[in-house]
Amino acid sequence: MKQLIDPNAAEHVLLFVAVAGPLVGLIIGALVGAHEKYAARRVIAGVLLGGIGPLVYWMWRLYGVITNALGLDSVANLALQLVVFAVLGAILGIGILTTSEQLKRLGGS
Repeated sequence: MKQLIDPNAAEHVLLFVAVAGPLVGLIIGALVGAHEKYAARRVIAGVLLGGIGPLVYWMWRLYGVITNALGLDSVANLALQLVVFAVLGAILGIGILTTSEQLKRLGGS
């Protein structure tokens, strides 16, 4: 039985998103902010949103390394994945909140 999604295909798609994400975010941010007084705010936000692509790729690679080392069905794998994703989510949440506040100050609103 053949898999619907080949792991190599997923790897290539995520790598493409990791490379193209920040560039697409920059372009969209520039287009959205082109007619605004504070366009830099939109450009920065676009690049940061596009930066999620490399983060997802990095997490995909980390997931593979941890799963290969500890085994797919092990409790240690589950616990470590839980800790890694929870800590990363907390750091990302704090970073988004801080960046959002600074972008509001940059925009003058």
